Amino acid sequence: MEDRLYGQLAEKMAGQIRSGVFSVAERLPSVRLLAKREGVSISTVTAAYSLLEEQGWIEARPKSGYYVRRRVREPLATPSTHSMHSPPVIATTSQLVMDVQRDGFRSHPISFSRATPALDFPIIRHVEQTYTRLSRTSRHMGVGYTTPEGPYAFRQQVARHAVDAGVTVAPDSIVTSAGSLNAMGLCLQVLTRPGDLVAVESPCYYGILQLIEACGLHAVEIPAHPETGLSLGALKLALEQWPLKAILTVSNFSNPLGCSIPDERKQELVALLEQYQVPLIEDDIYGDLYFGERRPRAIKAYDTQGLVLLCSSLSKTIDPQLRVGWVLAERYYEEILHRKFVNMLSTPILPQLVCAEILGQGIYERHLRQAREAYRQRYLRLVDLVSEHFPSRTKISRPQGGIVAWLELPRRVDTTELYHYGRERDVLIAPGEIFSLNKQYHHCFRLNYAPRWTPEREDAIRKLGQWVAERIA
Repeated sequence: MEDRLYGQLAEKMAGQIRSGVFSVAERLPSVRLLAKREGVSISTVTAAYSLLEEQGWIEARPKSGYYVRRRVREPLATPSTHSMHSPPVIATTSQLVMDVQRDGFRSHPISFSRATPALDFPIIRHVEQTYTRLSRTSRHMGVGYTTPEGPYAFRQQVARHAVDAGVTVAPDSIVTSAGSLNAMGLCLQVLTRPGDLVAVESPCYYGILQLIEACGLHAVEIPAHPETGLSLGALKLALEQWPLKAILTVSNFSNPLGCSIPDERKQELVALLEQYQVPLIEDDIYGDLYFGERRPRAIKAYDTQGLVLLCSSLSKTIDPQLRVGWVLAERYYEEILHRKFVNMLSTPILPQLVCAEILGQGIYERHLRQAREAYRQRYLRLVDLVSEHFPSRTKISRPQGGIVAWLELPRRVDTTELYHYGRERDVLIAPGEIFSLNKQYHHCFRLNYAPRWTPEREDAIRKLGQWVAERIA
């Protein structure tokens, strides 16, 4: 896997090529010399050079060694930011959203469209083994309904894990759910009534927009900066202008921009909530997938009045099939618990017990270390491929974690057309228009970089870039 020693060495060498330490056509250190210099085996260097050759960074010349193969283009710019918030609009679900969702289940597509994690990590085997063992040794059938709040063992592990995000919470203030989006839906049902106004970041994950529609709500889109997230200035204007009942945001490594609200701005955001006494539903589903030295704090970490309802799940870090999520409900605990009881009574206990064991045995932390490094390298490879195959005016977001990136093309390029072009060739993307109620992002699209890069996936990026280049020629 890329996160082995040779992958780390390959990334180090690629970084040196990017920064100009090695120039085009320059000979790289010999295998023996590099092995001695880095303190690794010859086989490790050989594997690293092979990976760099596959990625197009270098080429092997018979009886001569390895040479830098291509010139790296100027770094791509980051996407634009819309400067103002939108007026309230009734949320309506486009048929395009359902098409994008259904496409993911087609036979053998090359999919960049769905924000799902890579499923080739060892933790999947651990989950399967834990399922098998608990299904044989723990009674989960023939016990009737379970408690609506979920098993204490799992809620205890969630509470322990929340400390990493700067949040101290008691297990008895947590309600489990069927994923993070389901948790957000329970929160919306408690906080709003049909016709109410809520604020969302823009661009916004289309699942949240569908959720708002299902609740019969009006949405105010607040622009998000591609690096720092939700615009607090625009949010303050919206709070002054309209009677917002709730705010929804993906705080860390958002979907689709991949942006994160800096910790100091999270404090400012909580101050706004307290000033206007408006609750916020925080989705921190990507927070564990950071590329840096430490996990970013949740907005909830700065909340002293219980105005932030923190939702999350293991769908993006392990597997969506688990369907295990939660909400740190605190002051809204009884109301959310009642909503869950009315909607589904309880959630299946076996997946929650499996997740409790996975979280409690250290397996999850080992997996996260592996996944973070793999996703970081796969994102960098995406940047290389887009830089090589897309027009130079293409812009790409700079996520510091998570599994998705946002691309912006010249405005005359319609990414819904690009979606249909790729769909006919079994290459799937998520077009920009589904991430807004105001049709703002026809020239943008989202890509998932989590799966391992293969020649087929790399060729798919080349085809998409070629189509875009033809449209703006």
